[in-house]
Amino acid sequence: MNFTSKLKANQLVLLLLVGSFLRLYHIDFQSVWLDEIHTINESNPSFSWSQIYGSLLASDPHPPLYFVLVQLCFKLFGYSTIVVRLFSAIAGIAGIWAIYLLGKEIVNKQTGLIAATLLTFSYFHIYYSQEARMYSLLFLTTTLSFYFLARLIKQPTLKHALLHGLMAALMIYTHFFALFALFAQYLILLFFILKPFSTSSKTAFRYGLISGVLTLVLFVPCFNIFLQTTKKTSMWIPSPTVDVYTQIFKEFFGQSELVLFLVCSVMLLFFIKLYSRPNFKSGQVVPETEPQVFAFLFFFTWIAVTLMIPLISSYVKLPMIVSRYFINILPAVLIMVAMGIYYIKNDVVKGLVLSFLIVFSFTDVVIVKGYYKNVTKTQFREATDFIKSNNSGKDPVVTSLGWYLPYFLDNGTEKTTIVDKPLQDYVNEMIQDSAKLKSFWYIDGHIRPYALNEAGEAFLNQHFIIDHKVDLYDAWSKHYLLKSDAKFKNADLKKFEPIGKVNGDPFAFAIGTFEGNENGVDLSGFAFFEGQDATATDVDVVLIGNGKAILFWTSTVRREDVAPYFHSNYDLSHSGFSAQLPSEAIPSGEYVIGLWLRDTKTGKEGLTLTDKTFKK
Repeated sequence: MNFTSKLKANQLVLLLLVGSFLRLYHIDFQSVWLDEIHTINESNPSFSWSQIYGSLLASDPHPPLYFVLVQLCFKLFGYSTIVVRLFSAIAGIAGIWAIYLLGKEIVNKQTGLIAATLLTFSYFHIYYSQEARMYSLLFLTTTLSFYFLARLIKQPTLKHALLHGLMAALMIYTHFFALFALFAQYLILLFFILKPFSTSSKTAFRYGLISGVLTLVLFVPCFNIFLQTTKKTSMWIPSPTVDVYTQIFKEFFGQSELVLFLVCSVMLLFFIKLYSRPNFKSGQVVPETEPQVFAFLFFFTWIAVTLMIPLISSYVKLPMIVSRYFINILPAVLIMVAMGIYYIKNDVVKGLVLSFLIVFSFTDVVIVKGYYKNVTKTQFREATDFIKSNNSGKDPVVTSLGWYLPYFLDNGTEKTTIVDKPLQDYVNEMIQDSAKLKSFWYIDGHIRPYALNEAGEAFLNQHFIIDHKVDLYDAWSKHYLLKSDAKFKNADLKKFEPIGKVNGDPFAFAIGTFEGNENGVDLSGFAFFEGQDATATDVDVVLIGNGKAILFWTSTVRREDVAPYFHSNYDLSHSGFSAQLPSEAIPSGEYVIGLWLRDTKTGKEGLTLTDKTFKK
């Protein structure tokens, strides 16, 4: 066997290895966001199964399969975000194998391999294979359920009926959107009961009934959660737009125009091949002799039903269309694309089309989107880590997200007092009761605006300064320090003596705002060492004069605009800063404002004196 033959024989193994790398690499790079925290809280390893069920029933009405399996992983490997994401990644990797099986069963082995190749490099599937939610498992169970449906249609036996019934139950135990796919399966089964090709209608009906009854019986324990879902009278999901499914189709392929062009082109080949098929006198569809027609009947019913029911429901009852819910039709879409590629007769053209799809998809994930280095999820982990690193006074944390934060701040190893109420309510309590006037932290995120009325803002400005603040992706933390507790801190700058204009390693900077008056000093801007990321760089603002070097209370501010402005490929989003120092904390004298940068990763350190001065 030559090298090329060996490569073809081991193509699925190679795809699984590449798919594993793409789904495991930087798997814990992003913080868990709101929905993922739901998973972590509801799969708490200390919960009994009934507690998981009750938690889902009360706050997150989803079927329990994913949560029960995640809890088992927590018990075996530890209660951490990487464990739950690894479970999703494993389900995603198994999805590559599953789509190969389905493509092979519907058409042939080569179509299965092409479909598996497309899925391996799918941005949409990679993304949800690294998310601590049930979507990669939904893809897997749906694909296997349709695989066993195809086996049942081709070979109606008790074994295949039981396997399909079991897998269909696992599918709807993963996400309730799978019920639409299940309805599509029963329509497909009904067609082959009415138009059987290898057995009698009676036999086909009997095995279809066995499968359906098994699924129904297994679904009974989950019925109360499903019933709770149907009782909802409002949803966070917006009403669908006229092009909602067009946008979802684009999301399936990462919104990449090059990938979409190739995908639409090869799907057109699938339909051209389909339209060339003649009529059948008997009206029967035989999978072995008419794979194109069988595939169309199979996949079109699957896709059409799964799209149509939610669309109608969104207009007559409640909106329910969210792109990730439709990951259960992605296998059908990809196999239809794979069939279009398979029908290209010229092997060179076929190889080039598939190669271009792989290259464009991979480039889109790694380079265009910068998936493995750009932050796209709410940074709750980093915001709470900032609190833990700077909360030496054990001050309470005020937040409107109190249910979500105990995993980070009050989890057995960490013990922080969490006050679960909006900032406005907490400030009102301090206004009404001066005994409650104490330093505190405030954290929020997930597109929640900073909301405080003028009276509350004036009260905070009168009694507090912000000595620690971090502004991250969709999350922020602030420490409100009582002015009566504010003391200036000296900076040790002896290593830079004699201090000149630029000391140590040089860096780029700009002061955006500066205000120095009888109340103190406030300023903001950005600073970074050139030729490297700013993710590990600490920025401090210092007042230098009268033989003293006084540290400001300096906070990190997220600045997405800096890197594009300097045409830099480095991550400079953490280069922003804001700083303030109240007049009470500054000894009398004349001072120059300095910026002091230290990078914990590269070891660079520099001090630069700005042209800003202050006199008290």
